[in-house]
Amino acid sequence: MSIVLPDGFEALECFVETWVLPDAAARMAKRQASRIEDLRTFYNAMLPMGEAALAWLRGYELGALPPEGERLLKLVLALAEVAPAVEWYDDPRVFDGFPVEQITYLRQISDCGPQGLESAQ
Repeated sequence: MSIVLPDGFEALECFVETWVLPDAAARMAKRQASRIEDLRTFYNAMLPMGEAALAWLRGYELGALPPEGERLLKLVLALAEVAPAVEWYDDPRVFDGFPVEQITYLRQISDCGPQGLESAQ
């Protein structure tokens, strides 16, 4: 059996299929399409694990994460997407902000790939 998440993060494995998404646009779309109750469930499970997840991720450079680390990073990025909806708005959509329908990504940067100058060209 393959390792889904690093040791110590097994409690988060139930969220991998739903929240490990390919990029920022997919995370934003998932947040908006979700019920606030589902966002809260994910948030409440992830938040207590956030510091430990960041500590684990600090042991690697982007571009050198093992697959289970890439999944953990994407869960942390999903937490960052979901947190304002839960903490500030109590709604999956952000009201009184920039209309998300008008957001156009000109270039997607890999969540897990190296982020040096050479990768930006």
